[in-house]
This record gives sequence, C-alpha cells and structure tokens, in this order.
Amino acid sequence: MVKQIESLGRGLAVLAILEKGGAFGLAELATMSGYPKATLLRILETLREAGFARRRRPDGLWQASLSRFHGRDPQADLLADSVAPELDRLCQKIAWPSDAGIYDAGAIRVLESSRRLSPFVVNRDVVARRIHLLPSAMGRAILAWSSPARQAEILQDLRQSQSLPDAQAHDRAAVQALIDETRSRGYALRQPGYFITAPSEARVMAVAVPVIVDGEPLAAINVVWIASAMSESEFARRNLPHLTTAAEIIARRMGAGEAEPDL
Repeated sequence: MVKQIESLGRGLAVLAILEKGGAFGLAELATMSGYPKATLLRILETLREAGFARRRRPDGLWQASLSRFHGRDPQADLLADSVAPELDRLCQKIAWPSDAGIYDAGAIRVLESSRRLSPFVVNRDVVARRIHLLPSAMGRAILAWSSPARQAEILQDLRQSQSLPDAQAHDRAAVQALIDETRSRGYALRQPGYFITAPSEARVMAVAVPVIVDGEPLAAINVVWIASAMSESEFARRNLPHLTTAAEIIARRMGAGEAEPDL
C-alpha cells in the first residue's frame, strides 16, 4: 500500500470545508476540522500562499479564494485586495463605512467592507449577505453604468428570480426610468426603506458609484449612513467627491492588474 501524505490530506480537508461556502474564524474551523489552531493556521497560510484561500480584511475570517470558488470571477481576489485599503482610507476620511460589491448571478455580493472600522454601527454582518440589485445603491450603480447588452443580461437574470425585490425587473419602463434617473444624478441611491433581513436596516441609506474598467462596471463602492443623521443632498455634497476618487483609484489599480500590497 502506498503511504499517504498526511499533511496534504489535512490541507485538502480544510479546503473542502472552505469550499462549502461562507467564511470562518480560526476557532470555528478548528472545531469543524478537529485540528489544533496552530496546525490549522499553518494549513491556512499554506492554502493562501498557493491561492486557494484568503483572509477577509473586514473581519479576519477565512474563506475559499474568490477566484476559485465555484468558478467565480477570476479578478475577484485581485479586486478584493485592491479595494480593501482604499475603503480603509475612505473610512478614515469620512468616518461613515463603505462596501465594495460585484454582480453575481442576480444579486450583489459584498467583497469587502469598512463597517468594522467605522465608529458608526451600521449592520456589520453585510459581508455575509447577498444583496438585491434593484433596491440597493451598489446594484443600481452597476446596472445604470453597464452597457445595454450587459443590462439586458442582468435584467434577464432578475426576471427568472422568485424574490419580491427582483419583480420590478419585469417593468421595463420603470427600470429604464431608474437607470436614467441614476445616470442623470451621477450616483446611485439606495431605495428608502429597503432591508434584507432586519427591519432596523430600513433606516440606513447609501450612495454608490461604479468602478469602471475597460468601459464596464467591474464593481461598485458605496458609503452608508443613518438617514436621520443627514439629508441625501448634504451627505452627497460632503462625501461623494471622496467616494468618486476612491472608485477612480481602484479602477486604475485594477486596470494595471496590481493590488496594493499590505503594509
């Protein structure tokens, strides 16, 4: 009988856990795998070095590499690594938190967020959520600045959904009005009262702009705030220039194919 490589087996076992989806803390992975934390950390760092795993900046949780996980966008890891430091800097400038998200099969998937850095507590569980496209600021930004062909593909995905927030995709006139209004305004605005799971999220507002690379929105970044704290016009006046600059920096970085190295 050929002798097995035990360390390889342990690594594959941990990778199998990660590839089930989700993000995990070291303690949770230790419980699930049965491996000591010290051993587990070496495995995770080896997987990260080989491009099979990544550690999220917002919360330090481990997940499968975005570029390998179920065949997702090969640029996703580079994008996540590119936006993270810029979101950190943006939060330091304006205090309110930001997210970066991409379009993923009929929804917006959050790649990174600065919500844990912000002094304002605004639904810090957002990284684990899939966000509806039409009522969200990031979704509206991606849709509004996409090419007509890509818009058609996105809307076709939404029309196949059974989710109530996606039903508006069947109203072509309403969707076109939303696109026109968003582009005319120059930024996307979250639908007032929209929430995913917790009704308390309805008090949150957001503005978003696209990260455009080679003529198409590769992602969108937002800034969120509590609606009662400031009007939309005042919030946009104060913070939109910083948000737009951040999106431009990320777009240039992605166009060059280089993420900012961790310091």
